[in-house]
Amino acid sequence: MSSSMEPEMSYQQRLVVDLCFEESEYEAAIDMLVQLTSPRHRPTKLHIRQLLYIALFSPTDRHARIDPLASPSKRERKLGELPSAAASLAARNLLMAFAETNTPAAVLLALRPGDVDSPEEAESSLATESLCISRAKNCWQILAKGFLLNQQQQQFASVKGKGKVLSAGSFGDLHDTASPVGETAWPILEWLISIFERDEVATNATLRHSPLLLEQLGTASRRDSDAALAICHYSFAQSDPRRRALGIRLLNLLINLSSATDLDFPLIVVSIFNGLSESTSAEDIASLLAGLHPSSAVSKFKIALYQKYFNDTASNTTTNRKPIAARPRPQARAAQPKGSPAKARQSTSTSSASPSSLANKYRAPTSGDILRLLMETQASPRNKYDLLVAYNEYQALAPASERDPEWLEVARNGTVLDKAFGCKAQGAATMDPSEGEGVVYRDLLAGTLSVY
Repeated sequence: MSSSMEPEMSYQQRLVVDLCFEESEYEAAIDMLVQLTSPRHRPTKLHIRQLLYIALFSPTDRHARIDPLASPSKRERKLGELPSAAASLAARNLLMAFAETNTPAAVLLALRPGDVDSPEEAESSLATESLCISRAKNCWQILAKGFLLNQQQQQFASVKGKGKVLSAGSFGDLHDTASPVGETAWPILEWLISIFERDEVATNATLRHSPLLLEQLGTASRRDSDAALAICHYSFAQSDPRRRALGIRLLNLLINLSSATDLDFPLIVVSIFNGLSESTSAEDIASLLAGLHPSSAVSKFKIALYQKYFNDTASNTTTNRKPIAARPRPQARAAQPKGSPAKARQSTSTSSASPSSLANKYRAPTSGDILRLLMETQASPRNKYDLLVAYNEYQALAPASERDPEWLEVARNGTVLDKAFGCKAQGAATMDPSEGEGVVYRDLLAGTLSVY
């Protein structure tokens, strides 16, 4: 994450925009912000928060705010105070323009966890209603279907009750929501992913990762990637290829983060593995993994995922595969005496160490482990091929200290090909039983390994 941000726009510039928002002239306010967009100064946190509210505003939100018992004139006046579909579209486009123009940290100020704006600072109905964006415990919560409507209903209930405005975190976890991404939230998900990707590039670190994304996954003592992973799974299930691509991009960010920080790498592997249904084909798995950007972290993830997939195939003979139990939800750690081993470990993990010192210590299997796995499983030739390609990529991209010195020999002398697809020299009787498919993937792999 960049250590410095561009200065905020001037008071005079902000005042002009605020006046438009206060008069419910949302499109005029957005047009003014479009003209003011510049890498030399950033938009205010309030303006980003209001733009997010307008961008997420749906026809359902609009309908729910109109009292059917009100007079026609009151209903008409209320409609004029609500964001229109055109204003929502303009807000989404402007948010993306800010993401492409300003620094990632500057654009994401309105969604920093724990940084809640004061209600006293709100000077308009939009500023007041958009406070729910600031109160969200993380950026994933605002994406959930019905987020704005739920906030409005809860705030109305609190006014009728004790007059207390509840925090966004008190309305239930995202994990309990049927749809972790609402229809109007897909552009905002793309906006967030773009910011995290730009933050990866801007971060000066040995291992590529986004500190801004890490902030959205809890604290060092309570990391929680469940909400982000739920969005990945929900995206993978979409028929729209653009939405599926967003899930792959988010998964790529999480993989990079797990290789550079204290984020739990095995948990990510288990979550993605558990999301694979019994009907998932070899092509489906390959298509999912093919969208990830090549890197040592991604190769390591592919290896770990295929390990679990192959082990599951070998150990289960029934059609109903039981998912591997995921890690329990994070709990607060009990206080430890000063100087105790647990306290020392926690202190080490939460200190401001370099990313490389925080990297997960998961090590890829040896070439011997891979060969044994191939011999013990009845997985498809396609999956065997993809595992071996991923392992070969990892051996080429990984630091020298993590490479297996035996891989080069078994890759060149044909041992890998024979163990995975059968011995071609001894005829078809020893080849993979999947007709000619095994021969095809053997030849493809032979071509890949020949240039290693």
